[in-house]
Amino acid sequence: MKIFAICYYAPPKLTPQAIQIGRQLYHLDARVELLHGSDPQFADAYDQYPDFFERIGSLCVPSPGTFFKGFLHKVARRLLPLYNTIPDSLGPWRRRALAPALERIAASGSEVLVSFGMPMSDHLLALDIKRRTGLPWLAHFSDPWSDNPFHPNTWLEHRVNAALERRVIGAADRVLFTSQRTLDLVMAKYPPAWRARAAVLPHAWDMDNFAGPEPALAPAVAVAARPGVRHVVRHIGACYGARSPEPLFAALARMLERQPNAFDTLAFEFVGHVSPNLLVSEAYKALPPGLVRMRGQVGYRASLQLARDADALLVIDAPSKLPSVFLPSKLVEYIGARRPVWGITPPGTSADLIAEWAGSADACAAPDDIEAVTRMLRAGLAALDGAAGQGGPAGLDERVAERFAAPRVAAALKDQIALAMGRS
Repeated sequence: MKIFAICYYAPPKLTPQAIQIGRQLYHLDARVELLHGSDPQFADAYDQYPDFFERIGSLCVPSPGTFFKGFLHKVARRLLPLYNTIPDSLGPWRRRALAPALERIAASGSEVLVSFGMPMSDHLLALDIKRRTGLPWLAHFSDPWSDNPFHPNTWLEHRVNAALERRVIGAADRVLFTSQRTLDLVMAKYPPAWRARAAVLPHAWDMDNFAGPEPALAPAVAVAARPGVRHVVRHIGACYGARSPEPLFAALARMLERQPNAFDTLAFEFVGHVSPNLLVSEAYKALPPGLVRMRGQVGYRASLQLARDADALLVIDAPSKLPSVFLPSKLVEYIGARRPVWGITPPGTSADLIAEWAGSADACAAPDDIEAVTRMLRAGLAALDGAAGQGGPAGLDERVAERFAAPRVAAALKDQIALAMGRS
């Protein structure tokens, strides 16, 4: 099977899309040519697969940036309602990448086209290629497009995004989503025949596949100078926008008011970038020194080591009025680390998976319910204390972890690609 894949974010860029899609392509039993970009705003810190581009053919097309530059760019943003937003800012890259993509497809004899969004420009580029070559096409969505509640649009932007999404889903031979809720949300507005071409392919974890020496970890200044700390709970990944640690800070402050010694044995560590504006609340400032530590960004393999060394791992999602359709890739990696998971997440896909992994709904709380977060923290701490007495975490279902193992997910992706080829 000869595959031409389009994924703007690729290793070694440290982005969720590069990590997840790079992992699936790395484990895919097929010949893959990958068209990707090069974005200097992201660090080259995804170091899990140093031999990635020895196994995957690389076609790197650097982004030319925005169509207008400097002052004209600022004017266009003010005066042109769809400029640099539909479906994202990568329109110039998409136009630059088309000719090299067609040349590589012809030279490599690619048999099938696979595109991964976000960014959704990947799918629009694939649509252009599909029209020119007639190749069978599978479109993979990590997030919803026009239905994404965290991308508020003007009515005009929403209308244009919806029209573009419809063209893509109508033309693709197979469409994949990362959760059943996402599939149901997106495909509800389309004919049943279109829905029959859609399926679910979850994210994957890979905790063991390293081609090279183990990463050097800075000494764990383990939250540290606090005597009596026995348990470290880590959040790994960025916090920004509505994905805020404030519900944790507020719940900790409330519990300490009631029970000053509640967290004498526990410390929290944030590994990754946390926006400074999320660290100005009174609740955070009132926490005792050492209870919450900001570690900053580390290399990807080092982050996996920190996940495996934690006593529990913390998921923080944005609040949502409706059940959340999102499956965070970080949650799947937490499960792969075989650690207990605590979730500050709204009802929906993440909460269901955390409860299944823990064997208890007490492992989750909605971010807008501080009292529920305090109950989750209390239950989590009690479980850690109990596990310490039993020699390790209990209640974690190995069958759940194996469902998301990278070779298994990659094999399922190959099966879906074969279905796309069969339909075409």
